Amino acid sequence: MKTRPPPVRIHRREPPPSGRVPPGSMLPLWRRIHEELMIRSQQWNLPTNAAMVLVHLHLHPDESEPAAMAAANYFPRQTITFLLDLLERKGLAVRKPHPNDRRRKRVALTPKGRQKAEAMIQDMIRFESDALARIEGVDLSRLQDFLTRYADALAAQNDRDANPCKEP
Repeated sequence: MKTRPPPVRIHRREPPPSGRVPPGSMLPLWRRIHEELMIRSQQWNLPTNAAMVLVHLHLHPDESEPAAMAAANYFPRQTITFLLDLLERKGLAVRKPHPNDRRRKRVALTPKGRQKAEAMIQDMIRFESDALARIEGVDLSRLQDFLTRYADALAAQNDRDANPCKEP
């Protein structure tokens, strides 16, 4: 028997006023997509940042040092400390001594943490698949190709902006 997630308080924001963002900008769309994903994530009873760290540990157990997790998630190091404290209090993760350096720590998911992270990932995949299935005529392959090229273009622009002297 499938269990339903607990009810979530849904509060959607209004789009920015006309004229504040150029008509061709993708920013309002990314904001809407992000907002819907955040609404979905409320059912997990974890702050979004903690959920991101939990999933990161599940998918990348080799990047389990707090500094590596901070870098991978673009969080300040002190935020990771706070989030790890929370995950430990909830019994989802534990800090362990580093095998080669006593000043460093590694973080491991508990069985409960692995189970929750896997359930979260599967829920998001199901959520995304169900939503895509309701779009009539969607060509998923073309959509993925376009979004991959868009992400590549954004990455290339970030690289150009970070290294303006290296223009081709």
